[in-house]
Amino acid sequence: MPIPSLPLFAAAEQHARNPDKIAVIDTTKQQSFTYVQLLADAAGLRKRILEELSLTASGDLEDRRIAFLVPNGYDYVVTQWAVWAAGGICVPLCTSHPVKELLYTVGDSDPALIIVHPHFEKIAPALRDACPANIPFMGLEPLSRNVAPTLPTFSPPFALTRPALMIYTSGTTSNPKGCVTTHENITFQASCLAKAWEYSPSDHLIHVLPLHHVHGIINGLAASFLSGTTVEMHPKFDPSVIWQRWQDRGSTMFMAVPTIYSRLNDYFEAHLRGTEREAAARAGARALRLVVSGSAALPTPIKSKFAEITGQVLLERYGMTEIGMALSCGLDVQQRVDGSVGWPLPGVEVRLTEKETGRIVEDVDEDGMIEIKGGNVFREYWRKPEATASEFTSDGWFKTGDVARRDSTGAYFIQGRASVDLIKSGGYKISALEVERKMLALDAVEEVAVVGLADQEWGQRVAAVVKFRDGASLELPTLRAELKNEMAPYKIPTVLKVVDGIERNVMGKVNKKVIVQKYWPEA
Repeated sequence: MPIPSLPLFAAAEQHARNPDKIAVIDTTKQQSFTYVQLLADAAGLRKRILEELSLTASGDLEDRRIAFLVPNGYDYVVTQWAVWAAGGICVPLCTSHPVKELLYTVGDSDPALIIVHPHFEKIAPALRDACPANIPFMGLEPLSRNVAPTLPTFSPPFALTRPALMIYTSGTTSNPKGCVTTHENITFQASCLAKAWEYSPSDHLIHVLPLHHVHGIINGLAASFLSGTTVEMHPKFDPSVIWQRWQDRGSTMFMAVPTIYSRLNDYFEAHLRGTEREAAARAGARALRLVVSGSAALPTPIKSKFAEITGQVLLERYGMTEIGMALSCGLDVQQRVDGSVGWPLPGVEVRLTEKETGRIVEDVDEDGMIEIKGGNVFREYWRKPEATASEFTSDGWFKTGDVARRDSTGAYFIQGRASVDLIKSGGYKISALEVERKMLALDAVEEVAVVGLADQEWGQRVAAVVKFRDGASLELPTLRAELKNEMAPYKIPTVLKVVDGIERNVMGKVNKKVIVQKYWPEA
């Protein structure tokens, strides 16, 4: 049966004119899959999904949600494309979540079908038992390379304004919400990245990111496949594997979160520096065309260390579940400003406003709330019309909840979430992210999370949760003395909590509300 010629599928059909063009290298299967086979397998699975729901092969899911628990790899991509080809909404489940958290997503998204890969057969019974009896489950037979796949036929596309994807927000400031984006949104988001970062069929992306977040789905998959890029998919991040692949000159692009770059730095120091592999590892990393960091603030020491090792200046960008990517430093290394996430991406409008009055902020270096407008902005929060309406201004701009300032060149510098990263102490507004960057520059500090604690006299006190490096430790007075050379006294923490580690989600983000509740429950 034909599949609709959605923009992503139409692009894949063009790439498939070279029948040997590889779309996905699945490192778990140790097999590669062409664009021809990807389209063929998506068409086949589409038919099976429709049959599972007692719909005809020419039917349409009509925006039913299809949840799926599939590991990173070729099977994930085929499942995603099959759901879209059938007219459904993809609800990718987090592969590292326990059953309890999976049930939250299932319960909220109300799927018509749950697809489970054999890789998760151990938790499937518990998930099935806890789900409503009216939700059917479907097993997914792992796919293998076909030596002679046949390109499916194509039918006219349905309206691109139809919903395509439901990704749940990270829940670092409130309960996760199902963020619904349309085919039009996805095409816009992928296209503007492909243009700004110049993806091409000659590119080869090593993909290690989770596939229930916009970073891995849009930046990693959609923009790549739209451009004919080959995506090498790994089930998880392993620094030794990545360094070996770079040494083999196995890729041109890499995208990750700051904690991954920190682990790559650490692995180099522990296993490569001073060895016979050092020169080849450095040369391999230096040969990469583009290396991107995002999803969390990039500490300057991590960026500097990576640059010293590899010669690569990490490209920083800014985005979120609701908007895909909105800001990016330039592709040219000379257009990358330390601490900045750059300028608006093609077709994206960005403005800063005063939180209390809504006044548009025009002045250089004045803090303002980031607001976004463009084809990248999501459609709605699933079944939450009031929450959706509250996040848009009367003139149609999406309110990100993040604070930034803009310099004289128009480059943006993120100050953090207004709800947790902006600390008001003694009449001053303090960016927790700025304090964290300064603290991470100290040799003794390995990890830090800065929060505001309620205080009768000061409004809030600046508090820091710190993990010191092995063999290093600083008392609060010594720490404050060292920081006085780096920042104004009112920004320096007056409360210190030393810990063995700081919990982060899979995207490297810290839930600061949980941090405060854990260490200062009385606050």
